[in-house]
Amino acid sequence: MLTYTPTQDSPAAHSVERPWMLLLLCFFWLWPGIFGHDPWKPDEGYVVGVVQSMLEDGHWLVPTIAGVPYLDASPLYYWVAAGFAGLLRPVMPLADGMRLATPLFMALALWFAGLAGRDLIGYRHGRSAAMLLLGALGLMLFGHSASPDVASFAAMALALWALSRARTQGWLAGALLGLASGALALSSSVVGAGLVWLVALLLPVFRAWRTPEHAKTWAVGLTVGLPLVLVWPLALAQSSPLLFDFWLHQRALGVFHDFSGAFSVREFGYYLEIFPWFALPLWPLAVWTLWRRRGHWQTPVIQLPLLMVAVISAMLFLSPVKEQELALPLLIPLAVLAAVELDGLRRGAAAFFNWFGLMTFGLIAAFLWIGWAAMNFGWPARLAQRAHFFNPDYVPQVSVPLLLLALVATGVWIWAVTRRHMGGRKAATNWAAGVTLIWSLAASLWLPWIDGQKSYRKVFESLAVSPLADACMVTDVSLSLIALARYHGGVVLRPLDSAGAHQCRHFFTMRDRDAVKPVDPLWQGLRSGDRKEFYYVLEAAPGR
Repeated sequence: MLTYTPTQDSPAAHSVERPWMLLLLCFFWLWPGIFGHDPWKPDEGYVVGVVQSMLEDGHWLVPTIAGVPYLDASPLYYWVAAGFAGLLRPVMPLADGMRLATPLFMALALWFAGLAGRDLIGYRHGRSAAMLLLGALGLMLFGHSASPDVASFAAMALALWALSRARTQGWLAGALLGLASGALALSSSVVGAGLVWLVALLLPVFRAWRTPEHAKTWAVGLTVGLPLVLVWPLALAQSSPLLFDFWLHQRALGVFHDFSGAFSVREFGYYLEIFPWFALPLWPLAVWTLWRRRGHWQTPVIQLPLLMVAVISAMLFLSPVKEQELALPLLIPLAVLAAVELDGLRRGAAAFFNWFGLMTFGLIAAFLWIGWAAMNFGWPARLAQRAHFFNPDYVPQVSVPLLLLALVATGVWIWAVTRRHMGGRKAATNWAAGVTLIWSLAASLWLPWIDGQKSYRKVFESLAVSPLADACMVTDVSLSLIALARYHGGVVLRPLDSAGAHQCRHFFTMRDRDAVKPVDPLWQGLRSGDRKEFYYVLEAAPGR
């Protein structure tokens, strides 16, 4: 998939790797965790609410949850997810169908990152960039969840590929840059497209990018991208001027919410804390590249990804929000930087890299297998007791298809790590195989147990069969829980500020374990093994 005509910039070192290894790992990495579980809070609750509203209420232009506009993200991911869910609803649950949008966007992201690596570094290095991205720890959970961040991640990878061709193929690079700008604006906010264009405008600071083709990239990119960026806001303005005004002043800048706080310096410590593990193993290999090329930074292969890292880091520095998903775009240029000198990694460093991955993922995999045996067969007894403590409603079960998936993933990993003649590329492949292994085991052997603990099905199905199921209920919980109430039990919860909420006689609420518990609630519910969130239905206070 990522083997193409070699460029003239940097010939690749000899390698015995084969493309089928990347294809196999991509396949095993993409699919575990996509099927067979309920929506998990927080993001999947919002997505299932928007998708259900699109399919059942016809709200395709404005993302809506229970009649409430939800404009935290633009609708591209929701459109694709709703398309899959609607098409496949006769044969699979809505949540499984909508989640198919995630492997689609992730496959595109890996492909675009590989193309950028090939164009910047040389023949066969595209596979290295994609392989390294597969092994990024920060991508493991987000790359398998239903979230608009997945679509913007793919669009950012497309932008990097577009800019990698801007020095030599302005027409193509401009068209790709325009598509990436539109996809970023339609999947997250204007900020994403702005970051890409800031990189494009700053590149001519470096002599290698002062070419007529790069200027052509600007012109074509604006011509293609501007209509794509504006099409949804203009349709929103025509449909609902009030919603457009709200979006423009509160959501157009994404995490910055409004223009007044866009350039205020924030606390950056959170991202410094998560970066060492979130970007592992990319950042050590990227540092190795910078050290190895320390006298030759004036080359496009260093300048473009390093500039993109700097621009995204500046956005994180200014961001008022501390969320891991905001750091996802950093992984794309870091993967390309890490791939530059991967084949030049010294044998001792490659052996340590491989040994560290082998020990880390091997021990985690062993724990996952032993934990699966404990929760299903009662051995080891102490571990079985802990599993029961955190999910007392779990019923031991052995799914033959999921067990076979876990066995195949384990076998592939064992084969990968027992190969000889270790080098940087093989060590990176083994790392990606280790990440794929532990995610495959978690999403196969442990999936029923995890789903039983994270799902809200028990809570809302209990409410759905109670005498209060059809009562008018107002609530102060998040839109994610409002969406899950409708999805699991068909229960309609009205936000406090919604129209007609003051007429409701019942109040659905959540109290944490430290809060005062209500006396004689009309109904109460709790997730399996959850000792933090308690749900109640109370008599609504007068005037609420």
